[in-house]
Amino acid sequence: MQDYVKLGRLEERALKLLLKYGDRGLLQSELWHLLGITSRDGSRVAIKLEKRGLIKRVREFANDRWTMRLISLVKPLDLSIIRDSPCPPCPYNDFCGVSGTYTPTQCVLIESWLLSLVDAKAGRVETTVQAVKT
Repeated sequence: MQDYVKLGRLEERALKLLLKYGDRGLLQSELWHLLGITSRDGSRVAIKLEKRGLIKRVREFANDRWTMRLISLVKPLDLSIIRDSPCPPCPYNDFCGVSGTYTPTQCVLIESWLLSLVDAKAGRVETTVQAVKT
């Protein structure tokens, strides 16, 4: 799959709807209905998205006939893990990077932040284990 794919407005709307329905996806007729388009236009959208590797079409028997279920292969990005990252407020941002004075691979702030994440996760695992033992 390409790193960057430019989509038309209709393809983008379709993909956003499919993302909303997660791993269960939507029947193609449901998607066409939600988009307010004809089945012919909807089939074209699905084929374009499938060729670009953004969705998969799975044959399914529903409502007494064979149809296709459309499932997004793209997953929503979860940025919660970097919420407390030291990088956005860092005073050395202008000097950080491959050719800069500072690098993320040798940053003490990032290292301590990552260690705190590991400690927090270990604490959650330990709490779960204790809860199971009692």
